[in-house]
Amino acid sequence: MSGDAPRAAPGRWELPALRLWHAALAGGFLVAWLTADEDTYRMHVFAGYWVLIAVSLRLGLAAMGTPRGPLALVRPGRSRLMIWMGGVLMTMVGLAALSGVIADGVTSVEDLHEGLSNTALWLIPAHAALVAWVFQGKRLRDKVMGAARVSALPVLVLLGLAAAVPAQAADPARDAILADYAKAAKAADSGFTGFSAARGESIYRARNTVNADFPSCATCHTDDPTRPGRHAKTGREIAPAAVSANPKRFTDAEKVEERFNRDCKTVLGRECSARDRGDFITFLSSK
Repeated sequence: MSGDAPRAAPGRWELPALRLWHAALAGGFLVAWLTADEDTYRMHVFAGYWVLIAVSLRLGLAAMGTPRGPLALVRPGRSRLMIWMGGVLMTMVGLAALSGVIADGVTSVEDLHEGLSNTALWLIPAHAALVAWVFQGKRLRDKVMGAARVSALPVLVLLGLAAAVPAQAADPARDAILADYAKAAKAADSGFTGFSAARGESIYRARNTVNADFPSCATCHTDDPTRPGRHAKTGREIAPAAVSANPKRFTDAEKVEERFNRDCKTVLGRECSARDRGDFITFLSSK
């Protein structure tokens, strides 16, 4: 007879608990991703804390489960690639949530938070594909890879680190956005001769009655756009609007369009024309 102690059998609750945890983490991350906007900021913060708690809970579940059960972080016979991939993904999601908590009070961390979140978003389908590959694709794997063992982890880590590094602001990007607005303004009005910082300042400081919470751009961004602002409803700190204090302003065309489309209706109660947008950027670029 062997003198070894009998191995504890995995509890029947472990696999359902693991599935429930996956659903909670994925759901929280999805909600956080979809609510990453000022209008839904409180839900975004709640979802971020939910994700952070879920990541911490995973460590607790691992301690509660059996060493060879599905809740174990490392167990004999499990693919090393699966172990590393799960660890990298959970770490990246946890860092994304943690950096979001920090960014709530330190705006300089926002770009890092966005980079980590984008990286985690790409790692999630990669993790799902790996799970399918390991558990369902044995025949295909043997046919394609043969006896060779290729790990994609180094590539994933390098891609993740590259995506997490905040992109530096570039004046050419802002110039290209202004050039597009100038082209559109000229098409709308043949008499257009150029953008005006004075007109842009008028838009920035204009008082409107459309929305009592946001009567002016300066309501959130302050009368001095070189200073950090604060969202009128959520109280969240906002990076300075002026390019001199925040060189990354107006360098992402997609975000610029998104903000103008949303904020012009919220503050002015109307769409902003191409000339309005160019004037506004010109004013804040001069500050």
